[in-house]
Amino acid sequence: MSNNSPHIDTVLLTKFLLGETSKAEQLQVIEWLDADPANRLELEELENVWIKSGNLDPAPLPVDVPKAWNILETRIDEHEKKSGKRIIRYLTPVIFAAASIALVITLFNLLKPESVGQNQIVVSNYSDSVQTDTLPDGSLVTLNKNSKLTYLSSADDTQRNMVLEGEAFFEVVRDTLRPFVIKAGMGGVRVLGTSFNVKVTNETNVTVDVVAGLVELFYPMNSSPDTLRLQLKAGERGILSHQQKKLFSDRASLSSLFWNDNTFVFKNRPLKDVFEVLSECYKVKIVCEDNYINYTNLSTTFKNKNVDEILDVIAATFDISYSREGNTYRIYSQ
Repeated sequence: MSNNSPHIDTVLLTKFLLGETSKAEQLQVIEWLDADPANRLELEELENVWIKSGNLDPAPLPVDVPKAWNILETRIDEHEKKSGKRIIRYLTPVIFAAASIALVITLFNLLKPESVGQNQIVVSNYSDSVQTDTLPDGSLVTLNKNSKLTYLSSADDTQRNMVLEGEAFFEVVRDTLRPFVIKAGMGGVRVLGTSFNVKVTNETNVTVDVVAGLVELFYPMNSSPDTLRLQLKAGERGILSHQQKKLFSDRASLSSLFWNDNTFVFKNRPLKDVFEVLSECYKVKIVCEDNYINYTNLSTTFKNKNVDEILDVIAATFDISYSREGNTYRIYSQ
């Protein structure tokens, strides 16, 4: 420990890591971290001890790690705004992985019958159209057909926990002290405030398309104490493959939100991609063997248009033609 800063004992640092300090103690530790880089190193060493001790059964201290993580981030953000100084995020990726494990344990324990309270809210949609509802925290959820969301938290809980079956689009009200956590298939999604689409396929796999904000897709490994996690930002897609036991990232799908708003937004995308999206959404086959056409870029928005109307616009824009036979469309130069 540095000789140039006040003494802080291990008990207080441990309480700080676990989010159990008072406001006065929090400020004391943050000022101590600012005083000397060596102090941050000491905290990191304590983190390593905490990680190892977390493997003990029972754990040495009963903790709510997700809550501690969010409280800690909020404290740091507020301190940075007031002081104008940037604090290194001393919760390393390793400690964050440990936090994710505890988060998964907490969430999946909620699914036990004895853990589900009487006041759970179930939003289901078995109609022929999409359905939008407001959740108790003010967040909006739009459910696709044959989908169900079970909301497991009450207004005064420290987390917002729920279970999704099917597909839904979320617009989450930001609350840094109450993470929004969704169990989906064999994994889960965790956010603070953002908008994104979640789809569960085959009751195991998960895809997440992010419209705004940051989203974490996580996957607990049954054969390992680790939890795979993938952070996604706007315009990105995360894929959880239970069969391959992996997480993948890609560009957000152009068709992921079509079920919700009947809108396509193409930004400098080759017509080859456009034709693939149209084929998927309208359940048709679009064939184009002309690479000049396929790799011509399109930037436009279509809303509430059928496939013929969209192809009419494309044909007029690029001076090309198309023919239709049943559900097959063929694109060619004039």
